[in-house]
Amino acid sequence: MQKLCLTDNCYNITKQLAKKLEFLSHVGKYIEDARNARDTKAESIWQTIRADEERHAGMLRELLLEEAKNSKL
Repeated sequence: MQKLCLTDNCYNITKQLAKKLEFLSHVGKYIEDARNARDTKAESIWQTIRADEERHAGMLRELLLEEAKNSKL
């Protein structure tokens, strides 16, 4: 049986995707806290950051899928 290892590139993609997803699992609370504080500016900024991070996570996910499809994993 062949042992599969992550290349540095695949590892980096995977690591950063995990970090993005971890942040996204918490950002809803940050938005809620800003809303409860009636800080519309902070709420808006968190929402913008969330949208950016969702887009970035999607980009990394697609890249990781390409790496898997091309057997680079």
